[in-house]
Amino acid sequence: MGPSASPNTTGPVTPGTNRPAPTEEPTMSQHAVLGAPPTAPGARRPRAGEQHFVLRDDMPVGHPLFNDTPNLHDPLIFVELIRRAGLHVGHRNFGVPAERPALFYRFALRLSDPAVWQDCAEGARLALEMRAEPTRTVAGVPRSLRLGGTLRLDGAEACTGSAELLFVTPTVARNHRATSRLAALARTPADDGPRAGLRPAAPSLVGRCTPDSVVVSQPVRQGATLTTTVLVDPSHPVFFTGATDSVPGLLLVEALRQSALLAVASDGAAPCPTALDRLSVHLRGHAELDLPLLCTARTEPGGIDGTGRRLTRILLTLRQAGRTTAQAEAVTAEAG
Repeated sequence: MGPSASPNTTGPVTPGTNRPAPTEEPTMSQHAVLGAPPTAPGARRPRAGEQHFVLRDDMPVGHPLFNDTPNLHDPLIFVELIRRAGLHVGHRNFGVPAERPALFYRFALRLSDPAVWQDCAEGARLALEMRAEPTRTVAGVPRSLRLGGTLRLDGAEACTGSAELLFVTPTVARNHRATSRLAALARTPADDGPRAGLRPAAPSLVGRCTPDSVVVSQPVRQGATLTTTVLVDPSHPVFFTGATDSVPGLLLVEALRQSALLAVASDGAAPCPTALDRLSVHLRGHAELDLPLLCTARTEPGGIDGTGRRLTRILLTLRQAGRTTAQAEAVTAEAG
């Protein structure tokens, strides 16, 4: 599962550590406000135990990843926002002990209107309207949270999505990690398909502007399947902001997203950051830092959307040492 840090305060945390995040962290800045939403007429009644929140902040400016797109803003920021907000409310509002790490293992994202991401001004005001539902509650404390939300930029709906966080005791977390590591090292080198090299893909083909943001290699193709190598750089300032012994979840998600765009580009469709219409990811286990990690992508027709754009469906798998570490499905739309 994709590791997430557990805060030892009620504030946001730096990914991959137990330390509070610096106040300048662009995805939850010192100006961020997380509170209860106003009651709207006709709003759905919350389920038992469900709570609603609104996170208000500014979109990042000059961020090395989230602003490294041909447009001003990157929809992937939704993943970090809902993850961080979920960690925050899990400990502060649902009574999860601060020492329990969280595993971020599922998420889904769907763009509401690509034009919002293209046209919204730099530093736009964001509002993440989030609901959190505790699940698998023991002695009044949830073992996991099911999150859902809508992200608005300057009042316009930009995307919707969901995520699931699993909170585990420190002992369970240590044992799970040790078992996963030993199992990976004990496996003989497996045939995970054709091996791509380590030369990075062109930034323009994966929705990025600079080479530093590229996390997948140039692909190799075997039949209908495209394979890339995930490029893991422990010195990367966004993915590795603290000590970690496995590949961070955000890096896995970005590798899946880039592989999807690369697969569509290799089929002849022109990619752009807003070409990704939706993405769902299931992180199934830890990925080791020192073993080859491959991503396979297979495209198939996805029909036509309501505006006449051709859709492409991409099925993605991350594999390491013969084991699946993540699965995803993406849908892209032709750039208008």
